Amino acid sequence: MTRASASPRDISLLVAGLVAGLAALVLAMPAAQAAPSRLVADLSDSHVDITSSYHGTDLILFGAYEGVAGDDLILIVEGPASDIAQRRKEKKAGIWVNVETLIWQQAPSFYHMFATDDLAVIADEAALRAADVGPLASGLMLMTGEAGGGNGHGGGGLTAAGATQAGSTAQESGLSRNMVNNGLWQLQPEQISTQQDMLFRAKLSLPSNVPTGDYLVRVLHFRGGVAISEKTTDMNIKKAGLSALIYRFAHDYSVFYGLFAIAFAVASGWLAAVAFRRG
Repeated sequence: MTRASASPRDISLLVAGLVAGLAALVLAMPAAQAAPSRLVADLSDSHVDITSSYHGTDLILFGAYEGVAGDDLILIVEGPASDIAQRRKEKKAGIWVNVETLIWQQAPSFYHMFATDDLAVIADEAALRAADVGPLASGLMLMTGEAGGGNGHGGGGLTAAGATQAGSTAQESGLSRNMVNNGLWQLQPEQISTQQDMLFRAKLSLPSNVPTGDYLVRVLHFRGGVAISEKTTDMNIKKAGLSALIYRFAHDYSVFYGLFAIAFAVASGWLAAVAFRRG
């Protein structure tokens, strides 16, 4: 009985097939790891009305995701961008006066975070910044100027908040501290409740001074320190009722609102004088 021996051509084909298979497997592994997961998120109420009796409210953020052990979530609620003024005071001749005005342009008026773990544990600083996590991650524009200038800015120039400049870290810290003290920013995320690496839930508390406008709610799914999926949804906060009517009238018809306020004050004073005279 003779044993058939493989020809050099057959061996070459076999080796080439094995190499091609291993190469395809290696190339597929990173793609599988970075494949986006299915992510669903929603709010208990996406429309919030601010009335005269509003003193804050609570909303529930909830959803589901395809997770495995070790995955993390970060939830971000970001308010509309606005210009935020920050003033530096100095004591001159025994009186505290404004000596410099800083205008942070397009800064988030509200910023609240939730996470399944500490941010430093979920990902490194570079990955968090790449995912735009944090109110200062996108690099705000800062206008500086002397107080009392013609336009209030003293002709100062624009500089990026993330640029290397003296005092930039102190200025950012001051902005963050003021916004946190006002209850509008939260830099330390609250805890997210998760179940079986599938469901998540978090309670958002909106303060009484919450800004109105369109809000963006982001849910980021992290695996191995990398954001593999993101889901966004919208929320709107607006004034309603009599306070909304007065607010719109004051902003849309400011001249008439001013004249009406003056006339109302004069009429009130006249009626009070008549009442006291008769008394």
